[in-house]
Amino acid sequence: MIRGLTRDSSTPGLTPPGAILLILELEYIGTAGEASDGLMVSVPEWRGPPGSPPDWRSATGGHHGDEEDGGHGEMATPVTSPLVIARIKRTMLWCLAVLWLLDAALQAQPQMFTIDFVSNIMKPSIAIVPSFLGSLSTWTMEFVSPHIAEWNWLFVVVQLVIALSLIAGLLRRERRLINAGLGVSIVWGLGIWVFGEGTSGVFTGNGTLLTGAPGSIFLYVVIAIFYFLPDRRWQLSRRFCLPRDFLALVFLYGGLAQVLTPGFWGSRGIAVLVEGQASMAPSWMVASMTPLVTFTHAYPVVSNAVLSATLFAVAALLFGRKPKVAGFLLLGLALLVMWYWGQAFGGIFSGMGTDPNTPPLLALLAIPAGVAWHQRRHRVDARAAVESGSPRSPEIAQSSLRRT
Repeated sequence: MIRGLTRDSSTPGLTPPGAILLILELEYIGTAGEASDGLMVSVPEWRGPPGSPPDWRSATGGHHGDEEDGGHGEMATPVTSPLVIARIKRTMLWCLAVLWLLDAALQAQPQMFTIDFVSNIMKPSIAIVPSFLGSLSTWTMEFVSPHIAEWNWLFVVVQLVIALSLIAGLLRRERRLINAGLGVSIVWGLGIWVFGEGTSGVFTGNGTLLTGAPGSIFLYVVIAIFYFLPDRRWQLSRRFCLPRDFLALVFLYGGLAQVLTPGFWGSRGIAVLVEGQASMAPSWMVASMTPLVTFTHAYPVVSNAVLSATLFAVAALLFGRKPKVAGFLLLGLALLVMWYWGQAFGGIFSGMGTDPNTPPLLALLAIPAGVAWHQRRHRVDARAAVESGSPRSPEIAQSSLRRT
C-alpha cells in the first residue's frame, strides 16, 4: 500500500517535481499494477505560487532513509519487487534443473554400476565422517555394496525425476511440480550429505572449499530451501538478507576452516589435496596441476595464507547490501582455481564424477548479490543525476530505473 502522495489543492493539475521522481522510484519498487504492502513514502506538498520549485529533496534522496546514502529521512529502505524476486528464483531453478539432469547423466556412467563406485566414491567419504556418524556410514556402504548396480539405478532415477519435475514445472508454470521436485531434492540431498558424503568434512575439521566443502549436495538443498522463503526474506536492500549473503557466509566458513585446521599449514596439507584431485583428472590436466602440487609442498604456509586471505576477502567484499565489483571479480578467480586445480572439474572427465562439484552452485548463489549490486548502481546513478541538475530527462531516468 502506498500512502502519503499529496498535491496541493490550490494548484490543481500541477504535479511537484518530487512526485515525478517518486513515480520513477516506484518503477524500481514494483511493476505497473503492483503495490508493495507496507511501503511508506512521503512527498512534500506543493508550496508557493505556480512555477516555483518545491522542496522535493526529502522525498527524492536529499534526506533519504536508505542507509546506503547515509540519510535518515522519511522514505523506507527500497523494496525488492515480487517480479524481481520471481525472476531470480526462476533463473536459479532453471540452473538447478540442468545441474540435476547432468548429475543423473553422470550417475549413469558404466563405472558407477560396479564396485568402483563404492571404492572410489563412498569409501573416501568415510574417512572424513564425524565420529557420531561413522558406524552408520559404514553400515550404509556395506548395505549397498552387494547390490550396487540396482542401487545405482535408484540413484539415477531419483535425480532424473527431480530434474524432470523442475523442468516440467517451469515450462508449464505448475507450482505443484516445482514444489514436488524441490521437496524430493531436499530429502534426498540431506540423506546423501549425511550418509553418503559424511557431511563433506564440515564437522571433522577436514573440510575445505578448495576440494568441495561444504558439499555440492548441501548447496542443492540450500538453494531449494531458498525457493520456499517468503518475499520478505528476499529483500535485497535490507541490512541482512540470507539469500544474498549466504555465499559470503560460505566463504567466511572456508577462510576459517583454512586458518584453524593445523594440517593445512603443513607440507602435506594442500599439496595432498591437489595431488588427490590430479589422480582423477584427465591426462591433459595433470601436467598443469603438478607445478601447484610442487609449490604447495615447498611453501605450505604461503599457500595456505594466500588461500585463506582470498576466501576472507571474497566474504568481506560480497557481504551486505553493498556488494563490491572487486568481490565478484575475486569470486570468479577463486572459483576457477578451485574448480580446476582443487576439484579437477568434479572428476567428470574421469568416468567417476557424480557431479561438477561446488563452483557452479557457488556461482549460482552469487545471483542475488549480483542483482542487489545492479539495482543499487542504477538507483544511485538516477538519483545523483536528478540532484545534480543533470540534463537527463525523466524518460531516461525512468528507463534506467526500470532496468533494475
